[in-house]
Amino acid sequence: MPSPQQPFGTVVSSIGVNLRKYPSTDSPITGNLSRDAEVGLRSKVHAQDIDGNSIWYLLRDEHAWVAARHVANTGQVPLSKDVDGAG
Repeated sequence: MPSPQQPFGTVVSSIGVNLRKYPSTDSPITGNLSRDAEVGLRSKVHAQDIDGNSIWYLLRDEHAWVAARHVANTGQVPLSKDVDGAG
């Protein structure tokens, strides 16, 4: 039986998106993804509102956050109860 598809996101912002240590623009930048980059998503939280969107995604392969405002997701991304992504 095939495993369910892991959720992923595609960067839709024309200038790319910054990766953050925590889900806030006040948090240190840990990297950047360019437009059309695809990245695995582990979970999401409600945090700082960016242009009317308060969802932030935790990446699957590294501990970094991206604002959902700049990422189109594919698949179901589980909602986490905490910023650590453990819950």
